[in-house]
Amino acid sequence: MGVKRLRERQAAATREHLVDLARQRFTEQGYAATSIEDIVQRAGVAKGALYHHFSGKDALFRAVYEAVLADVVSAVMAAASAEQEPWPSVRAGLSAFLDACLDPAFRRIVILESVSVLHPEVREAEIGQVELPMLRTVLTPLAAGAALPDVAVDPLAHVALGGLYGAALFIARSPDPSAARREVDVVLDTLIGGLRSSWA
Repeated sequence: MGVKRLRERQAAATREHLVDLARQRFTEQGYAATSIEDIVQRAGVAKGALYHHFSGKDALFRAVYEAVLADVVSAVMAAASAEQEPWPSVRAGLSAFLDACLDPAFRRIVILESVSVLHPEVREAEIGQVELPMLRTVLTPLAAGAALPDVAVDPLAHVALGGLYGAALFIARSPDPSAARREVDVVLDTLIGGLRSSWA
């Protein structure tokens, strides 16, 4: 049993190392310019070790995508839960997502390249299993309470997701992402202010 556990830990460490290295290379070079040969050479492993964990570059990219997205979801949930009142909680959660657009890995891997690299069914699954549940959790205090009493959380989450990804593309495609992020903040505050005053 000890030998088996050791091998499992070694395999998990190799997989994590490959994902971390691929995350770096996909961020720096993009999916198309990154080769399996480059990754295994930099990782110091045989190509067979990579194929033991991943069926190919697409599968490796998906693992990296999931890791990057998971980091952002954790940041969003932590930011939203740190606030006690509904509106500040939602504002903090949405801001955390938009702040992630300043991270080169999230910007390139999730926002810019995932649409063209991942199969549409994979993207749809991630949206349904990760991103929409994240937004439902963040937005439920508004829809379930007195803040937006006539608004259902599910359509609210879908509309918010579309708006967030539109804003994320605006930031990601900008020659100055930091400036674009500040411009999006103005829009976000205007929208939240309008909603708050409508139900005040």
